[in-house]
Amino acid sequence: MKVPKIAIIGGGIGGTATSYFLQQLFGAGKVDIDIYEARQIGGRLATVDVSGRNYETGGSIIHPRNKYMVSFVKNFGLKPRQTSTGSCMGLWDGSKFVFTESSWEPLTYIKMLWRYGYGTFKLKNYIDDMLTKFESIYTLQNKGEAFWTVNDLLKAMNPQFESDQRIKTGLGFKKLGFSDLLIDEIVAASIRVNYGQDLMVHKFVGSVSVAGATGDLWAVDGGNFRVAEKLLEASEAQLVRDRVVKISTASNGKLIVQRHGTNVENDPSDLSRVYDIVVLAAPLQSNADSSIDLSEYPDRVWAGPYHHTVSTILQGKLNQSFFGYSEDETMPDEILSTTGGLFFNSVSRIQPVDLSFGEKISDVWKVFSPVPLSDGELNLLFKKYNKNSVKVNDWLAYPHYARPPSSNVFRIHRNFYYLNAIEWAASAMEMSVIAAKNIALLAFKNFLNEPIRATRPLKAVHSLEGKSYDEL
Repeated sequence: MKVPKIAIIGGGIGGTATSYFLQQLFGAGKVDIDIYEARQIGGRLATVDVSGRNYETGGSIIHPRNKYMVSFVKNFGLKPRQTSTGSCMGLWDGSKFVFTESSWEPLTYIKMLWRYGYGTFKLKNYIDDMLTKFESIYTLQNKGEAFWTVNDLLKAMNPQFESDQRIKTGLGFKKLGFSDLLIDEIVAASIRVNYGQDLMVHKFVGSVSVAGATGDLWAVDGGNFRVAEKLLEASEAQLVRDRVVKISTASNGKLIVQRHGTNVENDPSDLSRVYDIVVLAAPLQSNADSSIDLSEYPDRVWAGPYHHTVSTILQGKLNQSFFGYSEDETMPDEILSTTGGLFFNSVSRIQPVDLSFGEKISDVWKVFSPVPLSDGELNLLFKKYNKNSVKVNDWLAYPHYARPPSSNVFRIHRNFYYLNAIEWAASAMEMSVIAAKNIALLAFKNFLNEPIRATRPLKAVHSLEGKSYDEL
């Protein structure tokens, strides 16, 4: 078998995982992979320096049932880091806390039972059952199953997952018998902190959001981006530090990748390379100008709108009086908003990525908001803060989920694949890795002309058109 030449556009967790899985499938020395990444490896798994320490600003938590991420950390000799600050969570409705945890766990359960009845226990059972069904994808992929569309992948896990993309979270949880109070507070808060959106998002991503707010969550010591770095290293891919400007198809069916040339030295002919397989592992966004010319594939690329969110990280002291507490009272230091129209979605005390056991550090906070915070808003939230420590990340972080999914297919053209279609089901590190394994299997099987389970490789991206999306 000839050695296939493969390009992966994007060095985030999805792109590096794709490279890793491709190398596993083809075999060491039997595949030639270039990863194009002009910025840092890890993509949205970014960190920022605040007062000399690094803090996660992008993807920051891993669920213990995220089997791929768990295995990467173990196999690469990385160490897990607990993300909890020993803090208590509070749900804020804009004028008061409607619920606060206690430092004594049994009392928290009593308070939850008093406010939400047995709904929280039912919610835990629902999420546990969902995760059990979700875990079937690992068995399927281990058997070599691959899927041309996101819908097929979801249906293979459980048919309900695909259907959940066509009903809003609020209505979907209502139909499951959950109370309005629990939905409007617990479910809504989890969506706002994880995706900056509301109960209008589809039920699958809403359920993923609730799962991402429960369980013994953790992160990687030194930063989650280290997983992507290790994947790149293990895949033995060549890193091309440049920006791709165009992808096209040659007359012989090969794919041509053209790059900007920022780091080309004395060889302008190297601005264009020919590949057998190309994987686009970067989001296509309809509300942002793409730096990549894909005009040759107008019927195959459907970019949808991504949601605007802002992360502000700073060192300071919380203004407890703003939340109705005196300075000597203990108050929640993980504050999740339950309603829209506020100038922030969440305020949380966070730890550096390299915190040592027992180490005492100054309070550093992360605020998620729909737009950049003004000085006046920062002064409302914080009694005092180090202005030199303020780091703002203003970006289109994940799809806008209050509409049917835009991208459904994993293939743009023959041997040209699109990883980030998975984000329209849900945006999360583990989802990107699952898509990476799926695309690696598709590319491997297709290159060898092996049969692939799904039978709809090039259906229109809007495959949900004509189907209901409740009250949308």
